[in-house]
Formats: sequence, structure tokens, C-alpha cells
Amino acid sequence: MFGHPINDINIINDTAFIVSAIAAFSFGYLADKYGRRLLFMITVLLYSFGSLITGFSFSVPTFMFSRGLTSVGAGTDEPLGFTLTAETAPHKLRGRQMLITSLGFPVGQTFGAAVVYLFELYNIHLTYVFFIGVLPALFILYFRKSLPETDRFMDLRKAKNDYIQNKKEETTRYSANLREAIKNPFVQMFHRDLRRKSILIAIYAAILSGSATISLVALPIYYVEIKHIAFLDTLSFEFISFGIGIIGYIFAAYLGNKIGRRNVMAVFMFITSISVAGIILSTSYYYVLLFNIVFIFFLLSQWAAWPFYVNDMFPTRVRATASTYGYAFMWIGNIIMPTSLLSLVYIIGWNQSIIYILMIPIIFSIIISSLLNRDIPNRILEKNAV
Repeated sequence: MFGHPINDINIINDTAFIVSAIAAFSFGYLADKYGRRLLFMITVLLYSFGSLITGFSFSVPTFMFSRGLTSVGAGTDEPLGFTLTAETAPHKLRGRQMLITSLGFPVGQTFGAAVVYLFELYNIHLTYVFFIGVLPALFILYFRKSLPETDRFMDLRKAKNDYIQNKKEETTRYSANLREAIKNPFVQMFHRDLRRKSILIAIYAAILSGSATISLVALPIYYVEIKHIAFLDTLSFEFISFGIGIIGYIFAAYLGNKIGRRNVMAVFMFITSISVAGIILSTSYYYVLLFNIVFIFFLLSQWAAWPFYVNDMFPTRVRATASTYGYAFMWIGNIIMPTSLLSLVYIIGWNQSIIYILMIPIIFSIIISSLLNRDIPNRILEKNAV
């Protein structure tokens, strides 16, 4: 890919994931301190510029720099978008508004997979793909200029300042625990009231995202080497699966509004584990495609469940930190799980590696999600968590 061996591509990807994790930890903290809007503007500037210079990158160091810069923005943009949406949408419409926000990912993935497929089909240099991402990013930036800061953040900032000066524990419009709110957001995340949720979400996000990255990085190789499917066909697998995954987002969001996000997370991970077994056992091209679609459908659609859960169940005082914190562990999972699987392949083979590094962690995530506090969707945020 791009004229570089697979080891170099892995180095570039891992660098981007590490930078994304660091940026996610930092940007959430800054958004809880200085405001959501400012950081939301910075993210789109960073990933649009990073995408532009990626198109001019032809060596490993330049790719590492350009993809790292892109990842600073891209790794934090979506979780901050969820926080902004959660804090501004009317509570009865919050699920729908967050669904609209979340749909950007599968739509973009589907479009991206289609473009890569066409570039590969017509032998167009793949680095030119990155130029395409610049114009939509600048278009988004134009609209973000008009975004106001959220009322909840402004109210909490004023209340914190009043509390520090007068020790008067009340807010003007929204309830908050001001004795906690004046502390470092990361410290608050591991106090008694939030510690359990913080730990469980970190593990869950790492497994979920690591599994998704395996589907992008390792499964295409598995399909070519073990299932003997042509490489171009594996690209069509991704295009078809991501396209159907858009429906999965809508289904997950709708179901989450009915039975709760936590329950969607557990049930969808259970079905995902079954689809992994189906992929391993299938010998027919069409059965592999079918189980791959089921795998992508129920795995990726959880991005319309777990970020909703986090932004519902963590209070305003740490909401941006919690949202990007989950994404930070998501990027960590992107490094650990695919790297572990590809390393283990040389020792025990593909099928066993997929069982140990993909299927068993997914089963473990079912237990993790079932231990989370039950959520009641679309309540007023302050009734979910203060």
C-alpha cells in the first residue's frame, strides 16, 4: 500500500493511533476547562490540514507526521461532537440528534471504501484520496463558525467561579455537584461515583474498537490467504458491509431509545461473537460475505450506542473528558488487538489467533457491558448524572 511494505504501514497506523489517544485524553480535559466550541473548531482545522499534507507524503517519516497530525483532529472530533449534541439537543430528541451526529462515521466509511475501491480498480495513485477529504472539512468549518458554546458549560463555569469565590453551592439553571466540579476532571472520573463506569467503559471501548480495526487490517489478509478470496473482492466486502452498517446505526439508536444503550451494547456484542464463529467456520465465498456483513453490522453500529451512553451517564462537569476518554482507549485498542493478532498468527495460525484475540475479548465485553449502570434514554441529563 502506497509503495510501502506492511510493516511500515503498521508503524504509520500505530503512530497515528498513539497520537489519537494522547490527543483524546488532552482535548476532553481542555473542552471541560475552556469550552466545547473552541476545541471543536480546532479539530476540524487539524484534520483538514493533516489530510492535505498526507497527499504529499511519500516516505515513512512524512506519513507518520501527516497521519499523526490528522489523528489529533480526527481522534477527538467525533466525541466532542457527541458532547455538544448531548448538551444542546432537547432531552426528548437527544437520541435522534445524536444518531444524526453518529451517522457521519458509517457514511464517511462507506464513501471512503468506495473511493479506494475505484482508485484501485482504475490504478489511480491512492495518496490522492487524501486530497478529497480537505474540501468537506473546510465546508464543515464554515458551518461550525456559527456554533454557540453550550448553555450547560457556560452555566457550570459561572457556577464554579461563584462557588470558588463565595462557597455557594448552586447553579443558575442546571444542577451540579460543585464540590466535585472544581477538581481536575480526570480526578473526578475516578472518584467513587464515577470510578466503576470509567473503568468499564475504558475496557469496553478498547475491545470494541480493536475488533473493528481487526476487521479493517487483519480480516482482509485472512480472507485472501485462508479463504482464498481475491483482494479486490475483499475491498468490495468492506464497501458492502459499511453500507449496510449505516442501517445498523439507525437500528442501534432506535433500539437504544427503547431498551437502553447498555442493553444494546450487550446484545449486539453477543451477536457479533456469533458472527466471528461464522466467519471462521465458513468455506463458501457467500457465507463469508454474509457473516462479515453481520459482524460489521452489529459491531460498528455500537457507535450509535456506547458514545450515547457515556454522554448520557457522565455529568456536565466531566462530560467532554469522559467522551474523549472513551475514544482514547478506543485508539489504544486499535494498537493492541490487531498487533497482537498479526503477531500470534505466525505462532498458532489464523483461526486460533482470531479466537483468542477477537472472539474471546468480544465475549468478555458482553460481561463488561452488563455490569454498567442501567441507563434511561432521553431523560434530562442532570437526572442521569450530576
